[in-house]
Amino acid sequence: MKQKLQQKIRHPYVWLLCIWYTLAWSWAFVTDSLDLAGSKPVAMAVAAWVVLFNVAISSYIVVRTFRFLRHKFKAYNPWLVIAIGLPLFALMDFAVSWLTAIIWIGPEGSVDNVLPLSSPALILINTPFRFAARIVGFYGLAAFFWLTVFLLIHKRWRVYSLVSIALLATLSGIGWRFYKNPNGSKVTATIVSENLDDHVGVMQNRDNDLVVFPEYGLDKIGNSNLQDRLGKNQDGSKTYFLGSQEVKDSSPTGHLNVLIFGNSEDGIASAQEKHRLIPGGEDLGYIARIALRATNQKGTLDYFSYAKMVIKGPRPLQTLSVDESTVLGSAVCSSIIASKDYQTFAAQGATLFTNSASLTIFRGSRVFAWQQKSLARFMAIANSRYFLQSANAATAYVLDNNGKQIAEVRGTEAKDVTAHNNSQKTPYTYVGEWLVATGLLIVFGWLIKVLHDRNKKKPIVRKTKRKASKK
Repeated sequence: MKQKLQQKIRHPYVWLLCIWYTLAWSWAFVTDSLDLAGSKPVAMAVAAWVVLFNVAISSYIVVRTFRFLRHKFKAYNPWLVIAIGLPLFALMDFAVSWLTAIIWIGPEGSVDNVLPLSSPALILINTPFRFAARIVGFYGLAAFFWLTVFLLIHKRWRVYSLVSIALLATLSGIGWRFYKNPNGSKVTATIVSENLDDHVGVMQNRDNDLVVFPEYGLDKIGNSNLQDRLGKNQDGSKTYFLGSQEVKDSSPTGHLNVLIFGNSEDGIASAQEKHRLIPGGEDLGYIARIALRATNQKGTLDYFSYAKMVIKGPRPLQTLSVDESTVLGSAVCSSIIASKDYQTFAAQGATLFTNSASLTIFRGSRVFAWQQKSLARFMAIANSRYFLQSANAATAYVLDNNGKQIAEVRGTEAKDVTAHNNSQKTPYTYVGEWLVATGLLIVFGWLIKVLHDRNKKKPIVRKTKRKASKK
């Protein structure tokens, strides 16, 4: 038994899994949430525990799935292995993303939160295979990666890994061919890179249709002082704007993070409370709260509740209409981790995506910056929409509907760009992560069959009546 376990642990793919997941979560060692620990040694110990916990859960799910499917697929035709394997690996990758989020859920969390920061889809979205996302979605991309690896590590099916790659390439070609060109009008916009205490100044005389401010970029801004951030255009045209601001409500702890939308003539037209929160950054999980209370660190917990906690809005953010041809799917920072949010925007008619972010919590982590932009690239490609991000303490950038970066600024700077509306809907926009749903149905089918077979095997005990003895 011990020898078998050692052989499994020595398998190269297990070590590669651990290395990949460790790298994906390495930004935990620099996040400013560690300041809650009180000292650097304690903070490093907490970060190491968080990374180890996430790596262990992720690796365990993948290894167990690989072993189960290897046993399950022994009697299957290789083509059936591919057909069934794709939805099952999509479900597996979703399970990793969901479980690593749900374990950190807190009072303001959502059960549909995911943390897909370790998914191999982030790699594929930066390759020529990325356009397949328009058909198979985020976890579908990951499924092709996992299926190819699964086939490669088993000699019996190794040659069929070429089939998996060829199918992915074919779907990518179809996704590129039919959705490469946006069908809408041009939109001139301004993206902003700045810091919470160092703003770029007044956005005026740019003659643009839209200004995207970062998260908290509109703090303490109302109709009476809107000119402090948004000036007038030289040609007298109307400029629309959006960003977010911190708002205190009647709650003794936390604050609201409100998405503000309006224009230079009419002022603020819409205010929506942020609905999706970052686990650990804006919502402290129950596990962390229990640990703080158990170690008599109530002061640390109170500090988080007063200074960092965001109160979740009652409903998801809705699209914003500029005019008949321009409808914005705009989110505040953390929706970048949930592809479903932007897919819903596109399904509701959004023709252009924006994101107002504040990434100060990650302290310039290059790993998280790559993950964040890769997720934005997926949103843009899968829905065939231009994606505009403005940010605090991070780069502001624009991606076209094919994921190509057409502009980027950092530091304290604003940049004027041209984007294009697009009203086309991709298969992904219509049906979302259909491979995950298919995988779930297969698993349910297997469970029903297992239960049915167990009931059939149970011995039937027949009761017989004793014959009365004759006297």
